[in-house]
Amino acid sequence: MVGNLLPDLVPGPLSKDLDPEVLAGAKNHKRVDAFTDTHPVFARSRARLRARHGRYSAILTDMFYDHVLAREWDRYHDEPLDDFIDRAHAALVDGTGLMPDPMPAVTGRMIEQDWLRSYASVDGMQRILKMMSARFSERLGRPVELDHAVEALRIHGGEFADDFHEFFPELTEYVSRTASPTITEGLVH
Repeated sequence: MVGNLLPDLVPGPLSKDLDPEVLAGAKNHKRVDAFTDTHPVFARSRARLRARHGRYSAILTDMFYDHVLAREWDRYHDEPLDDFIDRAHAALVDGTGLMPDPMPAVTGRMIEQDWLRSYASVDGMQRILKMMSARFSERLGRPVELDHAVEALRIHGGEFADDFHEFFPELTEYVSRTASPTITEGLVH
């Protein structure tokens, strides 16, 4: 869990000093990103956002796919979403000692603000996108307004969902084929 989140929360190259399971999870995340970024279905989804959101279209597409997964969780997993989120939060708290800076602070906010549950609703997505906008604006020193992208989710939600349902089985098959056994034990199926 820690490793699979690490590349999104800690910029830069992976440290060789990481716990081996954390490093395996982080490498898995990078393989998933590479597979996703080159997939034609993901490109089709991204094209809906590119004109208005440019370089952020990939991030937004990834988040919209997360929204579809959260909304239709039971289609892919037997464990209830709330139980999975509670288990994920517990794993992150337990894994705090394995996290490089600034990951503990970010995962603490993630748990406190219940980001994972927010993905299941359009209003929750808008709240998350607003927080991301503030973080990007601060980091880049210029305004970034991603929360307006939720309109594309409202307008094209069915198309994003169709794309996700076409893409996700291919992604899970790819991960089960390429990841280490400790990674695939927790794989959504």
